[in-house]
Amino acid sequence: MKLGYLSFFFIIIILFSLGCFYYYPFFSDDSLISLRYAQRFIEGKGLTWNDGHPVEGYSNLLWVLAISVLGKLGINLILAARIVGILCSLGILGSILYYFRNKNIQKEYVFLAVALLATTPCFVVWAIGGLEQPLYVFLLTLILIEVSKIVNYHNFKTVYLLSFWLGLLTLTRPDGFLFTILTLGFLLAICRKKDQFIKIGFVIAIIPSLFLLGQLAFRYNFYRELVPNTALVKVKVTIHHILRGGFYNFKAFFSTFLLSGLGLISLYYLLRRKNPFGYYLLLLTVAWISYVTSIGGDIFPAFRHYYVVLILFVFAIIFGLQYFKKISFTSKKVTWGLVFLLIINVFIQSLINDNVRAVDERWEFRGMELGETLKKTFSNQTLVAVTAAGCIPYSSELPTIDMLGLNDYYIPRHPPKNFGRGSLAHELGDANYVMNRNPDIIIFNIGSEPRFNIGDQLKSNKIFNRNYIKVKAKDEEYQLFFNKYGKNTGIKNTGSQLIIPGYLFQALSDDVSVFSDNKLIKIMNRGNVYTLSIDHLSSEDWKIVGSDEENAKFNADIRIKNGQLTIKITPKNNMFLESLVLEREY
Repeated sequence: MKLGYLSFFFIIIILFSLGCFYYYPFFSDDSLISLRYAQRFIEGKGLTWNDGHPVEGYSNLLWVLAISVLGKLGINLILAARIVGILCSLGILGSILYYFRNKNIQKEYVFLAVALLATTPCFVVWAIGGLEQPLYVFLLTLILIEVSKIVNYHNFKTVYLLSFWLGLLTLTRPDGFLFTILTLGFLLAICRKKDQFIKIGFVIAIIPSLFLLGQLAFRYNFYRELVPNTALVKVKVTIHHILRGGFYNFKAFFSTFLLSGLGLISLYYLLRRKNPFGYYLLLLTVAWISYVTSIGGDIFPAFRHYYVVLILFVFAIIFGLQYFKKISFTSKKVTWGLVFLLIINVFIQSLINDNVRAVDERWEFRGMELGETLKKTFSNQTLVAVTAAGCIPYSSELPTIDMLGLNDYYIPRHPPKNFGRGSLAHELGDANYVMNRNPDIIIFNIGSEPRFNIGDQLKSNKIFNRNYIKVKAKDEEYQLFFNKYGKNTGIKNTGSQLIIPGYLFQALSDDVSVFSDNKLIKIMNRGNVYTLSIDHLSSEDWKIVGSDEENAKFNADIRIKNGQLTIKITPKNNMFLESLVLEREY
């Protein structure tokens, strides 16, 4: 093959760009959680998600800081996350090609491994998906290169750079320190000279540990905790999660069968040759798969937690394929056969459901539209309770309760008794706590019926059923639950007057409201009966003294019994109602 490394790099960039274009504009909801932290950090509010007691609801410190740097320069944060992700992804491809360009390894092995990686959906989806995987795997790639220099070429001078990459990996994700432990143990096990043993043990043990201790010191000083909220919400080792995690890895392997299968075969041949670097790859692969299995896998498209295994298999192919005699790249038939196989592989992977999700999943953008609408419509002190903790809080910038607990202090520390036997990262919730916080608006997903454990609790909660009104917004068919007595979106009681938002009235049919001109307005159809009950009022009579709609004509029936005021409105014509004003009769 006459193709050179530089030419191949440009070709692979084109393939990578096509993959990104195919999955664009996928952007995960958890990415938007990180962006809310970054936005508030840029604004000088610290690494916080809300005002008040700070919690660490992110697990990607270095990623958030990198995005914050670009955000501080005025770059849109979603674009900033994509830029960092794409640059790290190109860094993975470029560093592999640059490292092996002058090594005594047939370039076709390198090209095949890199091409398999670049055409795998996991690689391109998470280049644009907004989470830290590209940075994490880029640093892991640099670590593998440095360990290869030590193991294969006995270059022990690189141990300092290796330690630095390990330290940065620790800051990227909390589980990054796992690779420090594994790498240190492996290098000490194969080291034969005393001076090298001491050097490796000291440098690799100390430098990454300083990164870890620095983050722990910051965490304890700022959050008053030693572990992030993410660990409390997502990590509970149970049989249920282990089975789920095992199935996750099983699906990931067979969904990336060409790369994973060839990587496993190549690793086998490396082990047969008793190649030390092969043992290192095996150690990391087994440890990572065991870890992912124990935590229950993941919920996002395209197997992001399998990304680590994919890069390990890439190195296994590069080093181990030379021992697999059945593949000869000197034959044009073999070369074109592999090209055809790559094309078929891309097509098959595009049909796999977990990859299709990255094409179809666009609800985060609808959630951001809803958040922007809420921001324009209601006071900046409006308290919103959500289950989708990324899109709506990020775009609305409103104070928010994360009902699933990732960004809340109380909820993760009071888990349900069956924690560890439900849906990963969606098991927590405390209806009594949420009701005590008295949110103005409650939103499930991006405006749906109550869901998850917290939804089931609220459906049977007396306060929720008494105080919250389901409001259907016509625009995008949102279903929002408004607190009748909320400070910012509910009924305003001045003592002598009641100012009632129109959207709180309910009817048996055609019961919708509409966002218009930064207001939420009730659509009322002629002949329908719209009802609202208000509790805890004195027994005096009340009368309607006005509404915002000049042409509104309706019959009204106002009754009070046992401290509960019931208002029934029957429009004489189709009308819009923004608010209704009642006055006490003395």
